[in-house]
Amino acid sequence: MSSELDLHHLAAAYALDAVDADERIAFEAHYHDCEVCSHDVRDFRATVAALGELSVTAPPPDLKARVLQQVAVTRQLSPHVAARDSASPRRVSWLAAAAAVLLIVATTSYVVGRGSQDDDAFASQLEQVLAEPDVRMVDLEATSATTSGRIHVAWSASLQQAAVIGDGLVSPNDGLVYELWLINDTGAQATRMLDSAEGGDVRRILSLSGTPTKWGITIEPAAGSAVVTGEILFLGNV
Repeated sequence: MSSELDLHHLAAAYALDAVDADERIAFEAHYHDCEVCSHDVRDFRATVAALGELSVTAPPPDLKARVLQQVAVTRQLSPHVAARDSASPRRVSWLAAAAAVLLIVATTSYVVGRGSQDDDAFASQLEQVLAEPDVRMVDLEATSATTSGRIHVAWSASLQQAAVIGDGLVSPNDGLVYELWLINDTGAQATRMLDSAEGGDVRRILSLSGTPTKWGITIEPAAGSAVVTGEILFLGNV
């Protein structure tokens, strides 16, 4: 961070977990005492959660190019703070806005409501998790090029809850399910997610105890396993 003004432009990226470790530490030390930034973080998280009520619509092929073109030429209004460096704030503003727009567009492809009571309940619970100041959003990476789908986990230590969102998964064979593992220095703890990924999707809110440093996904027997028995298909650092 080159100045206090830079921090004011990180609200969008922070709300979407698109900041690096140094930016996170600096922004978390700042925004709780900043009315503008606190309000912005709440608004961005509420917007992401509200996307749970939308339907999936493929964006136009030229959307990304058009968004980046407009962001580059649109003036960003800043809070009234101390004098700023002439180049740095515009660069940070551009990066934060681009990250926010592109990540929100990407989010609409997996936070979807299909009109059922279960979907409405999931969207409501997801909104609560995302509204927590300590929420961490993690993209789990496939460990093999042959693994299909993607998994995202939003974790709030204060709520001790994890929201799991999966798309494009291959349903396991009969008698097998996907399992989420909370991993830390003590080992891998089964969360009892035990989801068959019907239709290739996973939408789960899990109440958990522990402090994860990683999340892992395996395929296990439908009755569950006390220890990892299947290959770790997806893995992500918290």
